[in-house]
Amino acid sequence: MWILATATLALTASCGANETILRSGKDVRPPINSDPVASSIEKDIDDMQTADFAIVLVLRRRDGSQIDADDRSVIRQQTDQVNRRVSSDSGRAVVIGSNFPLLPEKYAELRDRFDIENFSKPYAVISATPIK
Repeated sequence: MWILATATLALTASCGANETILRSGKDVRPPINSDPVASSIEKDIDDMQTADFAIVLVLRRRDGSQIDADDRSVIRQQTDQVNRRVSSDSGRAVVIGSNFPLLPEKYAELRDRFDIENFSKPYAVISATPIK
């Protein structure tokens, strides 16, 4: 009896699941040679540059908070001539792409309210004098 119990115990213990086989094909680590994933803001800036916009600006609130409805309204009013506006960085930034310079008073309004990062082409004129 004792031999039968020992044999049954040994057989049961050795028939457990093989962890190597269970984990095969489920390796969630990225491949060593994979490209790093760009953050949302980097991707949005790159998309604007790929679209060949001369002017690429990133607007952020000075307090670092999310862009709220009032901020979006001001941005829409002051950038009515731009080609594209994209909310980015989990709502903490707006990326603007344009081939048209902003009027000085509109740019000044944005500069007074937001921190502006400039990713424009070197020759781009961001703010232009209005034509009368």
